[in-house]
Amino acid sequence: MNTNREKINNQVPDLQRTIYRFSLFNFSLITLIGLFLRSVPITGLTVPYYRNILHSHSHFAFGGWVMPALLVLIMKYFPELRANISYRHWRNIAALLLLSSYGMLLSFPFQGYAPVSISFSTLSVLASFYLAVAIWRVKDINRNTTAMRFLLAGLVYLVLSAAGPFATAPLIAMGKAGTPLYANVIYFYLHFQYNGWFCFALLGVLYQIIGDDRTRHGKRVFVLLNSACAPAYFLSTLWSHPPFFFYIVGGIGALLQLVALFFLLSGISDSKTNRKLHWMIRLALFSFAIKIILQLAGTFPAIANMAFVHRNFIIAYLHLVLLGFVSFFVLGAMHKNNLPNTILKKAQSWFVAAWVITELLLALQAYGETAGFIIPAFNKWLLAASCIFPPAAFACWFCYQRS
Repeated sequence: MNTNREKINNQVPDLQRTIYRFSLFNFSLITLIGLFLRSVPITGLTVPYYRNILHSHSHFAFGGWVMPALLVLIMKYFPELRANISYRHWRNIAALLLLSSYGMLLSFPFQGYAPVSISFSTLSVLASFYLAVAIWRVKDINRNTTAMRFLLAGLVYLVLSAAGPFATAPLIAMGKAGTPLYANVIYFYLHFQYNGWFCFALLGVLYQIIGDDRTRHGKRVFVLLNSACAPAYFLSTLWSHPPFFFYIVGGIGALLQLVALFFLLSGISDSKTNRKLHWMIRLALFSFAIKIILQLAGTFPAIANMAFVHRNFIIAYLHLVLLGFVSFFVLGAMHKNNLPNTILKKAQSWFVAAWVITELLLALQAYGETAGFIIPAFNKWLLAASCIFPPAAFACWFCYQRS
């Protein structure tokens, strides 16, 4: 019996490394697809399926990079879960996530939302359900730690977010496609993924790293963010000019998040705690802070309208979360033991530099559209900066392969 358990305990770290290698490779592919999408306005290529490729890019980013990477972080930083969940469950969840992500990558460009791509998308949702059930069923864990509270709440939001995709089919059947209701259902999914699952899972890992149960700050942050998550969804609906009540509820959620941010940063401000954090994790938390401040600003109707009208604001915000918060956190948490590697340090630094430049370009161009100025050769500058992403991502993958 002990021999079997030891064998399983040895298998799980190997699986963890394999999943992360796939995740990093997928991340590199995502940067290549993104580079191609940004080249289209300049090269003048006629891409009849441009929108479908864009859907492929976003779905693969969620299913091929973020979900497997979060799975790996859970396996790495929650040893009690790694020890009490059967190896076959970890293997099955990973296989389903990767199969569905590659299915979406290959099917969306050719058919958009159609039976094959929707089937793979549904499979991805079912894999997330599998993960949630597998973790929630573990009995031999301390559910009262700050880290575990965050992780378990994140899984609830992960399951809740699936109501968005499942509601789209009935709305389409009712002829509601393209309506504000349909868009808000999509935003329901995105909100509880970004501000629910992604946020809570990563903060759970953060509190595992810093061991914040020494103080009361972690519990306060959890209570405040958990209380804010549902009301903050209303911030995603303000573009459709809803009743004023929506602004009030969304504003309350944004204020609760801001207070939570204060306690979060206070809890990690001492030098001893800071030394535990990789510099990319600190940068990820900076991005998280900017995200919360922007959400609060979005409660003002003029800013909400401006963000909706100017697409580059939306792209900059999405990349602030997916790259600045999620991806930087993952790279910092997974690669912190590889710090002596000079190639890795340079790759991470170049990736961050490309992100900063592209974010500034997107934000300035969007603001310029309202203020009456334009950035000369904007698309060329954006493409040039984006050219840094793929080699930096592939270098991170290469370094992890060699570690």
